[in-house]
Amino acid sequence: MDVTLLEYLTALAETGSLTKAARQFFISPSALSQRLSREEQELGCALFVRTGGRFIPTEAGEIFLRYAREALQVRDDTYRRLDLLTSRRASLRIVSSHQLFSGAAKQILPRLQALFPGSRFDLFPADSAAARQYLLNDLADMGLLCLLASGDTLLNQTVLGTDRLTAAIPLSLLGPERRLKSLADGQDLPFVLLGPSSPFRPMEDELLQAAHIYPGTVYEADNFLIARDLMRAGSGITFLPESMTDPKDDCQILPLSAARDYYRILAWPKYRPLSEEGEAARNLISQSL
Repeated sequence: MDVTLLEYLTALAETGSLTKAARQFFISPSALSQRLSREEQELGCALFVRTGGRFIPTEAGEIFLRYAREALQVRDDTYRRLDLLTSRRASLRIVSSHQLFSGAAKQILPRLQALFPGSRFDLFPADSAAARQYLLNDLADMGLLCLLASGDTLLNQTVLGTDRLTAAIPLSLLGPERRLKSLADGQDLPFVLLGPSSPFRPMEDELLQAAHIYPGTVYEADNFLIARDLMRAGSGITFLPESMTDPKDDCQILPLSAARDYYRILAWPKYRPLSEEGEAARNLISQSL
């Protein structure tokens, strides 16, 4: 938005001096005089007259300056609003385990935005160990975690419920008639497991050991969302949280008696009180997730 000339002439009207006005913009008085002369020629009228050593706006000049000041105000307001939009800190930053991410995105964020249309909300995924560090290092205000144990000396926690792993077997691997009665019946099939660094991988290994299975083909996934996508693609038997399984995915859902319960937890730092948006999010999450 080039309004340089408007700034020049507004400064000239305020100072009454070519030298003083030019100095504000680090240009020479002659350069400013040339710009003024060129504008007056294009408009076909004088914008300033020199009286007593000062530049005084003419009647046409006063009209020009009135709209010039309005244009400059519009420019300033536009830049201020753009800066607010692009640089403002999020009103609430929520970090979520991959298991709970989709639910938060679909059920929580739209309702928060409806309650606080002028606020900005950020939701980003991370495994639960990383999510805890986000909270403790002021990189997030609230977290949705999946943990084997509840209770934390540094975090307030609300237990949303418990979950456990179950086996999702793609029907494309079983054929039209075959269904597994136990996990051991699928020892000849490929498996989708989380990577070795995942806190859930030991739980998956426990389930394999309990069924005396040593899978020959294993596909590894970084998180449950990717694991579910691989299962939907028919890659192998996949251990998924019960809350993430859906019979519509063309799979057999096989409950596992050896699976351990773990907690779905809403957490936020004890040393930092929740904002108004945070309190609203806590209520919505407690009711919906």
